Amino acid sequence: MTVKTWDYNQLSIAVFGDYCLDEYLWVDAALNEPSLETGLVAYQCTKREAYPGAAGTIAKNLANLGIGNVYAAGYVGDDGKGLELCRGLDSLGINRDCLVIAKDRLTPTYTKPWITENGQTQEMSRIDTKNWMPTPTELEHTVLAKLMGLIGKIDALIIMDQMTEENCGVITDRVRAFLKDIACENPKLLIYADSRCRIERFERVMIKGNAFEIPPDHCEALRKRNGKPVICTLGENGLKVYNDGPLIEIPGISLKGQIDVCGAGDMFTASFVAALSAGASLKVAAQTGNIAAALCVKQLGTSGHVTPRDIEEFASKL
Repeated sequence: MTVKTWDYNQLSIAVFGDYCLDEYLWVDAALNEPSLETGLVAYQCTKREAYPGAAGTIAKNLANLGIGNVYAAGYVGDDGKGLELCRGLDSLGINRDCLVIAKDRLTPTYTKPWITENGQTQEMSRIDTKNWMPTPTELEHTVLAKLMGLIGKIDALIIMDQMTEENCGVITDRVRAFLKDIACENPKLLIYADSRCRIERFERVMIKGNAFEIPPDHCEALRKRNGKPVICTLGENGLKVYNDGPLIEIPGISLKGQIDVCGAGDMFTASFVAALSAGASLKVAAQTGNIAAALCVKQLGTSGHVTPRDIEEFASKL
């Protein structure tokens, strides 16, 4: 298979939604010791890594693909995790002028311990930190005003609705309704939405989800309602793109050995939207995203790092 390498440097793409911190803790079981206070096992962390997560993962992926201008839009908490997340975005050259530092909100954080024992490394139970109270109306207005300042400057807008708690993240009911208005007023702007549990509530935009998030028998009805393509990813079985032409079916890519699916969907999103924005057809963009996701899942303990050269080299072997 041949995948063209586009000039992504001329593109400007914004990622609007829930910015989280992905925190990885590397534990060596050989160093475990009992706690003197409780007698429970005290796991010993020998290395810690942290990266932008959720919407931040997509922004990171776009930067690694060489997108000329990547804009982060949303909010993070006024806390240490938020500071670390902002530093991570800065290190990638991502513009965060539209990322609000919000008082009285936590920066959502996914803490992911990995333990090495008897020569095998595997993920332990994750620890999540997130907001459990609804996002204040004033903050909704602030982030939307920031987003509106980007319209007219960008080639594509990616929406990432990560939080499962109703109205507790950036993408609330009011924000989602406003995004519909933006789509209707800017029909030529590529707007793409991904959501963990509310993808069917997005209207007039291109949507993507896996078979659990978008039941396959709903895809065609959603395409007709929105007037935009619907992408349904199927893991090892590839993906399907429902559009106003023939159904596009991209076969899965066979992989051997241990995999880590964390970040695969975000990698698909970044690569697909980048290719589509650069002029690729829906089919070629879907193939590009599928290859990028396959490269991602072979990288353990990280949300992935993929470049256009990686995609091109992998495609040449298929």
